[in-house]
Amino acid sequence: MDTYQSYAEYYHELTKYTPEGIASNQHRLDFAKQPPLFKEYPTAKNIDLSYLLPLDRNPFSDAGIKNPKDYSKEEKHLAPLSQILYLANGVTAIIPYADSPFYMRAAPSAGGLYPTEIYVLASSFPGLKDGIYNYQVKKHSLALIKEGDFKNQIQHACFDHPILQESNLLLIATGVFVRSSWRYQDRAYRRICLDTGHVIGNINLASYFYGYKAYNIGGFIDSAINSLLELDEEEEQSLAIIPLLPKDQETADVTHPRCLPSRLDSDNLRTPEGYRLIELHNRSKIEKSVPVPDIKFENVEEKFILSPKLPFETYWKNANWKGTLIPTILKRRSTRAFTGEPIAKERLGWILDFAYNGNLFKESRIDPNPTYLDTSIIQTFIAVNNVTGLEEGCYYYSSLGRYLRQVRFKNFREDIYYLCLGQDLGYQASAVIFHTCDLSRAVFKYGERAYRYLHLDAGHIGQRINLAAINLQLGVSGIGGFFDNQVNELLGIPEHEVVIYITVLGVPAQTNN
Repeated sequence: MDTYQSYAEYYHELTKYTPEGIASNQHRLDFAKQPPLFKEYPTAKNIDLSYLLPLDRNPFSDAGIKNPKDYSKEEKHLAPLSQILYLANGVTAIIPYADSPFYMRAAPSAGGLYPTEIYVLASSFPGLKDGIYNYQVKKHSLALIKEGDFKNQIQHACFDHPILQESNLLLIATGVFVRSSWRYQDRAYRRICLDTGHVIGNINLASYFYGYKAYNIGGFIDSAINSLLELDEEEEQSLAIIPLLPKDQETADVTHPRCLPSRLDSDNLRTPEGYRLIELHNRSKIEKSVPVPDIKFENVEEKFILSPKLPFETYWKNANWKGTLIPTILKRRSTRAFTGEPIAKERLGWILDFAYNGNLFKESRIDPNPTYLDTSIIQTFIAVNNVTGLEEGCYYYSSLGRYLRQVRFKNFREDIYYLCLGQDLGYQASAVIFHTCDLSRAVFKYGERAYRYLHLDAGHIGQRINLAAINLQLGVSGIGGFFDNQVNELLGIPEHEVVIYITVLGVPAQTNN
């Protein structure tokens, strides 16, 4: 165990899926003990936001939908908040079941467990009393859980980040660990952070569409935020703080670090199974601000420098976001089956551009600079099964240069089917996107907290990929379960790169559900 320099590396190693581990796992789901998927505050005052939704009818109450022309002064401020929250993680469909209905959300979630909660902090915000609110998903309302002006406490917990000084409205994303660990055990931490990244991706896009710029802050004093929200830290803890500012407002130093390191902890690594998730999160907490080390990551591309650059020279001409962003978020679903038919290289390039190069999209209501935490520590590889204009094989993708370099020359359908735990999606996909990272260098830069940052960003990128694919009427699905070590071996990805997330793309075989 002393070969690991961090608990994050230890955790990652022990939560890898292996064929032997899958075969011997005795874990069985006990639906009688499944944790609730919603938080409720029965005695809290509720502020209804459903009548301010961007919908034709109100699915949450009989209040109807108010015409924007009739908004009061306060409602003109509340309406964008209502719409941002709904598009971030609101209920977009209800599937009836005998026991209880299943509520589908705007953001995808592994196993439909939706571990992310959203809290709202208002300070001198028109239409809301100063205080802390929980977003009540089932009612599309805000539950006032704590009244008062807590802006100074948030600023202190975020080491006086200048963005917070200018914001009178911010969102806090938390992870309810038990919702996902009930099914995925210790590996659930990966999925919780990925799922929260999906939500953050929606917040970023919806905020800008409705006149706000969302800033994602990852470096804060965890215990202070958890205490402020009155969280049971064994079950739920804060993951990200997202201040919202009017998008046209002149802001303070936006280059101020949004990510800070936690300590690097390689002491007493041995942790019993079932406790590794909470142990990793607790070790990744920040207590004081320390400078981010100046560390250079290996240029992975140099390993493939002899392979020629294959640029994405043109955009997909029929694709744009004018008038389609909100409908795309609302209709997004994870695809269950692909046809195996080809997709065009231009479409793949357009999807990757939307994920990594938002500045290329000139539509006024698409944020040209999404606030990731630190995507410089994430690498991207693509397995091409059937893409018109590209040979079958594995490619390294340069997000800055917008080109590919071929790593391996073969069809990987059978291999990816195996890697993705025998999921047909891996076999049928036209292209499979792998996000990886040099974890040892990432933890040297950000300590144990690197693991959180990596998965939040990978989820954020993944959500933009999801939406871009749906916009092009393609199918898409994220995959968090895979045989970790075999990915590197089969695809030719450098051994030191650990796989964070997989997204499959293709032509949908049927209507998504």
